[in-house]
Amino acid sequence: MSRMIRLNVAEPVSYRWSGKFVGKDAAWKHVERQLVDFELMVMEKGTLYVEDEWERHEVHEGEWLLMEPTKLQRGYRPSKCRFYWMHFLLGSIAGSGEEVTDGENGWLILPKQGRLENADRVFVLMKQLQDSDVRYMDPTYNGFLATAVLAEIVNQARRRYREGGAVFEDDNTEKTGGALKEKDLRKDGLRPKVDDYLLTHMHQGITVGELADHLGYHEKYLSARFKEETGQSVKKYVDGRKMERAKYLLLNTDALVMEIAENLGYAEVQNFYHVFKGFTNCTPTEFRATYSKKQEFDV
Repeated sequence: MSRMIRLNVAEPVSYRWSGKFVGKDAAWKHVERQLVDFELMVMEKGTLYVEDEWERHEVHEGEWLLMEPTKLQRGYRPSKCRFYWMHFLLGSIAGSGEEVTDGENGWLILPKQGRLENADRVFVLMKQLQDSDVRYMDPTYNGFLATAVLAEIVNQARRRYREGGAVFEDDNTEKTGGALKEKDLRKDGLRPKVDDYLLTHMHQGITVGELADHLGYHEKYLSARFKEETGQSVKKYVDGRKMERAKYLLLNTDALVMEIAENLGYAEVQNFYHVFKGFTNCTPTEFRATYSKKQEFDV
């Protein structure tokens, strides 16, 4: 089986339905059924064990899995987990012998499974899709939102691969020597190092000087090199990552805004409000009110 799907999104995908599954205990196992459309699953917590008639998949926190229509889909091992899911149909899929180029004429090349560099961004998009589905029930709008979810995953995969010095191409070509493997990727750029630091220091008030000391650079050198590499300042990038986390917490928890601000290292809640509005053009309270509806049920 190919490890990548080559899909044309010149027109939006045909959205079916979506939701968030929350396992109640460790005895849960994915239902056995025929899968008549595509299903995207993005893990928020725990591990999902699911198989079709061709292979078994083990999907961990922060990873996605895209399953094609299949005669048999079922869980092969129980686990307590939590994940977002989306069912959709594609209007055009490239055949195994058809040559397509990623990013041209509406074609996207999406690995069937991989690790997200920023899962919160995908969670927020899927939450917005669920809200739209309940609020408007507009098939066209939902189709564009579902397509945006897939495009976000593709773009994260592209950047993850290209920063490692690999060529993001269809696994049927000879350019990559087969499917790309995460263990072959190198993280030589500054941005991945900053991301690694953020993983364990997101709750702190991070300064450029502290970050420079941690990475072993002079503060001015770090700022100049990071701006050259990413096109934005270190502070704006750090704030942007924190705001992605803030949006996720606003949509997926009942935490007070002041608690979220403190959780993200903002000593003054008004400073948090100011930064959030600068990135979203609305306050945290307005953002939560706009996308507050939930759909949490089994797949």
